[in-house]
Amino acid sequence: MGFKRKGSRVEISRSGRLQRGALSAPCKVLDVSETGVKLESRLFVKSGDALQLVVELDQGRTLTCGLQVVHVRSPKFGATITSISPEDRERLAHILDDHVQSNFSRR
Repeated sequence: MGFKRKGSRVEISRSGRLQRGALSAPCKVLDVSETGVKLESRLFVKSGDALQLVVELDQGRTLTCGLQVVHVRSPKFGATITSISPEDRERLAHILDDHVQSNFSRR
């Protein structure tokens, strides 16, 4: 049962909020890639669920995207990013770039 990931995942451990319709719950974003996220939340989800995610970034900024749940091992689950604005896509790219830069600068 292997998953085929397009990009590498970056651990970010950020607080976030999940929404499904009128239901809202806190979550922790464990890691992120260009195409998906791994989350931890008490919100009950099942494979195929559509969710909205808001991640808290530095300096009061947020990143918002639509998700579809693809893998559940409660309380953690993985989801594919299904919708994201160009501005938030750029913020996500900066998170990934910063991680790569900091890993290469460490010796």
